[in-house]
Order: sequence, then C-alpha cells, then structure tokens
Amino acid sequence: MTDQPEASAASAPQLSAEHQLRLILTQLPAITWTVDRELRCTSCHGAGLNALGLTESAVIGATLSEFFHAAPDSSPIAAHQRALQGESVEFEYRWKQRLYQVRLQPLHDPEDGIVGVLGLAVDITEIQHLQEQLEQSTRLESIGRLAGGIAHDFNNVLAAISGYAELAQLQLPEQSPAHDHLRHILEAVQHASQLVSHLLAFAQRRVIAPQALSINEHLEQLMPFLQRVLGEDVQLHCMLDPETGNVRADPIQLEQVLMNLASNARHAMPNGGKLTIETQSVVLDHTYTQLHRGVLPGEYVLITLTDTGHGIAPEHLPHIFEPFYSARQGGTGTGLGLATVYGIVNQAKGHIWVYSEPDRGTTFKIYLPRIEDPAQPLPVRATPAPIESGSGVVLVVEDNPDVRETMGEMLRLLGYRVLLASHPREALPLAAANTIDLLITDVVLPQMRGSELAHTLTVMQPDLKVLFVSGYTENAVIEQGELKPGVAFLAKPFTMAQLSAKVKATLERD
Repeated sequence: MTDQPEASAASAPQLSAEHQLRLILTQLPAITWTVDRELRCTSCHGAGLNALGLTESAVIGATLSEFFHAAPDSSPIAAHQRALQGESVEFEYRWKQRLYQVRLQPLHDPEDGIVGVLGLAVDITEIQHLQEQLEQSTRLESIGRLAGGIAHDFNNVLAAISGYAELAQLQLPEQSPAHDHLRHILEAVQHASQLVSHLLAFAQRRVIAPQALSINEHLEQLMPFLQRVLGEDVQLHCMLDPETGNVRADPIQLEQVLMNLASNARHAMPNGGKLTIETQSVVLDHTYTQLHRGVLPGEYVLITLTDTGHGIAPEHLPHIFEPFYSARQGGTGTGLGLATVYGIVNQAKGHIWVYSEPDRGTTFKIYLPRIEDPAQPLPVRATPAPIESGSGVVLVVEDNPDVRETMGEMLRLLGYRVLLASHPREALPLAAANTIDLLITDVVLPQMRGSELAHTLTVMQPDLKVLFVSGYTENAVIEQGELKPGVAFLAKPFTMAQLSAKVKATLERD
C-alpha cells in the first residue's frame, strides 16, 4: 500500500522542460516576444496579450511597427535598434490606452553574436493610477494645511475689521452718510468670511454637526433650490432609489456640496442641458479600494450627478479639487467650489470621483458610508440672535491687539466690566486681584495655551466660566487636542450679536 503513491507518481506524464517553459510564458501576466534582425516577431507569449486584443498566431511574422501600431521612426522601433547594437534598453510605452514598462535585451546565439532582441512588457497602468492618486492626495493634504493656517490668520484680521466697523456704526448717528460705508465694509467682511469658510472646508477644519439623515429625503427638500440654481433652461432629472440607505453627515454641508456641483453644472451648460441626480446603495469591494487610495471597503450610499455640459479637459482633471484652481472659461469663479466639495466629502469619511470628456459632459460620484441608524429630522435654520446686554466681570485674554480692543469695547457697551490681557502672564495677576465671572481666551496664546490658562484660573476661582475664541474652527481645535468637546466656543470673526448671545449662554451654564 505504501508503494502505490510512488507508482502513481511514476506513471504520471512528465512535461518536457520546453513545454513547462511555454506554460509559464503563456500564463505570465505580462508580454514577452522576440524579434530577428529584420525586426520581425519570431515569438510572442503572455497573458497580457488579451488586454491588447492580440493572439500569438497573429503576432508571429508581423513587423515591429505592426506589433506596436507605431511608425517606423517611433521610440519603440528605435529602442529595438539600440538593443540590436548590444544595449539593454528600458522605456515606458502607452499601448492601446494601457501603460507598459518595457525592457529589451540583445538576443545572443551560442557564438555570442546578436541575432535579435528579447522583449518584456509589464502593464503598469494601475500602478500609475495609484501613484497619481497618492501624489494628488499628498498635494491636497499639503495645500489643506497651508489653507488652514492662512484661514486662521485671516480670520483674526476680519474679526478686527468687523469689530471696529460695528463700533463705529454704534457711535455714529443713523443719518450719517458713513453708515452706508460701514454697512458695505461689514458686508465685505461677511463675504470674505465665507471665502475663508470655504478654505476651512477644504482643509477639513470647519465645525460640523453630523447627524443620521436620509439622502433621498434631503434631496427631495433641495430640489426647488437646485432648480433655481440651474435656471429654467437646464432640466433637472432625479432618479432616487427607494432602497437608498442613510448616512451620517452635516446636512448643511451636504447641501453646500450639492449646490456647488449644481452651480458648476450650470456654468458647463450655458445654452441649456440636463442634470441627472441618482442615488443608490452600493458595496465597494477590495478590488475597487485597491485602485482608490484611502477608500475603505464596505457599504456606501452613492450620489451621482451627471451633466450634459462641455466637460473638463484632461489636463485640468488632476487639479480641479485644488483651491483657487479654476478650469472655467474666462477665469470666472473663485476656484473654491470644488475644493470645498472635496473637503466636506472627506470630512464625512467619504470619497469623490469624477469622470469627464470634453463636449460630452461630466459625472461626479460621491460615496458616503452607509449607516443602519434611523434618519433624524432635518434641522430648522435658526434666526439671528438679538443683541442682549448683561452684567459681570469679564477677563479677555487675546494676543491680537485689534481683536482684544474691539472685543473689550463691545463687552463694555453690552454692560460688562472688562479686564484686558495680551498674554497669560498679564492675566494671572488680574485674576488674583479681581473676582471674575467669565474668562474669554484665545485658544493659542504665547507662553501658555488657552486651555492651560483656563485650568489655572478655575483652580483659583472654581465658579469661573470660560469661553474660548479662535481663528480656527471648533472642529479643528478639538481635533488638534487643544479643547475637549462640549466647551463654550466662538469662531472668529463674529458680530456683536453673536458675542452677546455666546457670552450670555456661557454665563448661564450650570
């Protein structure tokens, strides 16, 4: 019985070395070939032939120009001629829409004469796609960090401008001609603040209020507004799959994504056209995620927007999500719309993909992780809070002198007694000499972080309330570990009404 396996093995047919080599070459996920000195193919193997629509029998005997679909003076022909002179040659070649890494070796006979060329081509198309995605992701990440820093500094400037303008309005009689000028200044600050908000969205540093929501329900509510953005000459067609699941996202930010994409579609169809919005639930498997860096496999809700516009040129596609990059004809637009879309989608742990052909339209696909939680009611927009006076002692610690002075003056006009400090070393003796009701401190200060200063002062005065302010947003400072969730926070720039409401709410906290 023990000899039977040996007998079976002995009786199995033995493959010749030549047959084994041919099997290997035929199943190799690449292409190998040989040519003679006249540059005619003498052999060709490899599973990679299928991707090019070629067969071994069709290739053997063909000229190299026919094999590569290239002119006689093209680079692959020249490379083979160099190999015939004894060189080892490497180059990349785009072959029927696929990119290949090609290596050529002189083919020697037993007497060491060169009788032809041996070639090997490996398909690196997907590797190139991944490399491009990595480069784009790295570039966008670097730009995002820069954008976040610029936004922080710019918000400090805007806070000072808006503060001085509001204070000037309060001190001028209503009939003064300067009132209109100041109103225009405040409107300009508001517009600039929105641009900064777009930058922060791209940098994924905006405050968000995510909730479980139904994509279909949200889209149905937005349809009238999207149609208004598109205009009468663009048809809006929606195909909402009733089986589409729920996602966790900020509904206001998601609205901004859809409005921005609808606006882009409108500009791409100046003579009218059609925008189709579709929803469905999809599963992204490992095959998809391996080709899209940073995407995790799992269940997603897919929102697809397809327009019939003029499309995006291939040279623009790698850059469309970069801030201030605009492919729009005539250079119109801020170049922040798609940067904002990119930041919001990524902050929601999603993924955005775009396909476009010139004169044939553009498709954006947004993948958001699907959740099983039931959808919560969509929020109702809050009305602006009125300016309310108050009382108490407020210590303001702010290293920007303009912001410090305007905030102090606003608080005095609201009825508070105000103490000002430019850094923690000035704040500590003020706190030691006075009973303070509220500390308003910038998050990032010289000598000591705002959170450290707040901790030190609350040890001295346990009933002290704290309000943090920053040119960054709440989401950013929490993610950076500067603050804990749930603290009182006010983002710059802010109006006197916003400061009034936040101070009153903070003082009334238990």
